[in-house]
Amino acid sequence: MVYSVVSSRRWACLWVWAVSLMSLGLMHGGVEAVLPTAAIDVSVGGAPDLQVTLLAAQASFGVWPAMGAFQNPTWHPLRPPSDNALLCQEVPRHGKQNTAGKGVMMVPRGDCTFERKALAAQRLGAQGMILYGSLDSRYSYNASTSQVIWPQNLYDYDCSKAQALVPKSAITLDPGYNGPANDPLLTGSREDGNLCAVDNENFASSCPSQRCLLTGANTTDASMMEACCAWDLHVWLYADPTIANDTEPISIPALYITMEQATTLFDLMDQADASETLVDMVLYQCQRPSYNAASIIIWALGVFVAAVAAYLSAADYREAKHNVSQERDGGPAYTSVGSDDENRPLAEAPYRVQSSFGSQEESLDLEVHHALGFIVMASTGLLVLFFLKIYNFVKVMYAFGCAGAVVQVIFYPLYARAWIYMAGPNVHPKTICTLQCLDIGRLDVVDILATVSGYSVGLAWIIVAFVVDHPESNTFFWVAQDVFGACMCITFLSTIKLNSIKVASALLIVAFLYDIFFVFVTPLLTKGGESIMINVATSGGPPKADPSWCEKYPHDTDCLGGDPLPMLFTIPRIGDYQGGASLLGLGDIVLPGLLLSFAARFDAAKSLVGLMGGGNHGNHAGRTSSCSGGCGYYGPLVVAYAVGLMMANMAVYLMNMGQPALLYLVPCCLGTMAFLGWRRNELDQLWHGPKLLTTADSILYGNNNDPNEETRDDSPNSVILDTDTAAATPTDSAKDSPTGDTSRNQPLLNVI
Repeated sequence: MVYSVVSSRRWACLWVWAVSLMSLGLMHGGVEAVLPTAAIDVSVGGAPDLQVTLLAAQASFGVWPAMGAFQNPTWHPLRPPSDNALLCQEVPRHGKQNTAGKGVMMVPRGDCTFERKALAAQRLGAQGMILYGSLDSRYSYNASTSQVIWPQNLYDYDCSKAQALVPKSAITLDPGYNGPANDPLLTGSREDGNLCAVDNENFASSCPSQRCLLTGANTTDASMMEACCAWDLHVWLYADPTIANDTEPISIPALYITMEQATTLFDLMDQADASETLVDMVLYQCQRPSYNAASIIIWALGVFVAAVAAYLSAADYREAKHNVSQERDGGPAYTSVGSDDENRPLAEAPYRVQSSFGSQEESLDLEVHHALGFIVMASTGLLVLFFLKIYNFVKVMYAFGCAGAVVQVIFYPLYARAWIYMAGPNVHPKTICTLQCLDIGRLDVVDILATVSGYSVGLAWIIVAFVVDHPESNTFFWVAQDVFGACMCITFLSTIKLNSIKVASALLIVAFLYDIFFVFVTPLLTKGGESIMINVATSGGPPKADPSWCEKYPHDTDCLGGDPLPMLFTIPRIGDYQGGASLLGLGDIVLPGLLLSFAARFDAAKSLVGLMGGGNHGNHAGRTSSCSGGCGYYGPLVVAYAVGLMMANMAVYLMNMGQPALLYLVPCCLGTMAFLGWRRNELDQLWHGPKLLTTADSILYGNNNDPNEETRDDSPNSVILDTDTAAATPTDSAKDSPTGDTSRNQPLLNVI
């Protein structure tokens, strides 16, 4: 008995119905951080022990080197002119001043903008620029006030990591900070003479950079100065808006390395000078695939889940056909009535894995007004999240809703089959208790084990979501999220059903317009040009703080956000050092999936009605009997869905931006269904609703309320169908029924 989800399937699916559209689209998720996207291979005279690769950050100006070391030339490092060591003095524009050979210029940070240094290096004839950090660059001197401008707290240093007191007598201020004299005294370990490490024995273990900066703060001891652990991270080289790039664009690459990396590079240069050899340098972009395999996997996952979920939604029709075939072959026929006494064939009923896919009890047939209700429901939910920012509430509700779907799709069938394997089919699980509330009913061991397992996974997922920063990189988190999504799609399509392409057209077109409006139109209506859909789908938009700040303080409020809401499939990008993921919203599965489900149910209903009419195991009487399995709709629609999703995937790469996948899926799926229906002269009944579905439901559930169907007075359980749906006339009469019930509303065929 699948109690825990069967009783909650409808509310869970309606919840997903409202929120799954918030993640419509196919896109690639990225990261917010200053990543070293380039590398520098350094070697001295070809000696193996004098080779190193330094990762570097690239500039937003200039050109980027080619990808891979073999695609770029070898250069030698150059030092700036002694009278312009920081390259902040103006270099004549016309007539480049040749330096001592062609090479890459090593330039310290400080005093002027990054791009101005690159422009000066270019005018001096350098083929590239490597900008490196230094302690000296964090200080400046105000000549008008004769005061040192000290480094900034948290931006340049952090006293919570390491703090020390250094003697004023050891520091040279003449009148500003003297970098060549002071930097060596504030760098390295205690053995290197670092004054901070000498004063604080924990400095080496608590300060990652092994460097400290003077804060300028007053101390109780006037002879001492406060110093704190310095940050040493890659920085993004921003452009200088005051430089007119249209008249003299930067045409050389500019990279940034940290203070620690610069120390390594200068040590190699000193060794090369001592041995009278040259230092070889190759600047290149780090290798990354132009088309990531994660995009193929997310495409295959989307197609697979949509196809399987749609196929399972017609499980009741296929199971009915199987039971009819068994009866004709002399096998037992089982019923699907709920009690143990009724759950018997002609003898004792064995314990079986009961399928709830396609169950009519919890299904909801959509009509045109539901499509209009959808736009109101989804829009309201989207605006509530946009203004109230209750993203954590959505995560909790989604996790527990999906946990119920996992119970139904995975754990209950798994444990039920394990029970049959261990105890045998004739032993029923022990009933633990019976709950009348919420129509839960009898609870046995299998029910409880399945429920505990499913909701334990959901709880663990929630804990990871709230404890881990940016949890999408956590393997358990994204794998569980994909499993949740697949199970919810299967549950959704087995509960929410379409009975005509008229409803499908209204729903898909409304959803498409909804997507376009909230993605592309709302930026024209909101303050700051913000897309409501993108803002909500990314939990409030990307982090507001600078990426450099968020690398230092990822828990800061302005660094939170950017994590996509969980109503999507996610596959981490493979072999990409920049990280990120390929994403596919569940709305792009379940909405076209409703049409695929309609096709699967229509094909299965044809087969069932044909068999009941006396045909051979799937071929049916009447006009439809001439069409064999090749005339179905489900297979072509799966292919159309795959083609549409692939088109959306390709558009992501061609346009370098996320795509509303329904833009491609709606024409492919709906167009294929309409074209096939037109070719087979079935478009009219597909548009208004095939009578085959009504007939199949009457056979299974006894809901024979179609006014176009006629009944015979002499046979209350017989149904005469029109020529479009073939004749199906079960011969069981009321007097042969073991219950003696002559009601027309009883099912003509009982199946599990």
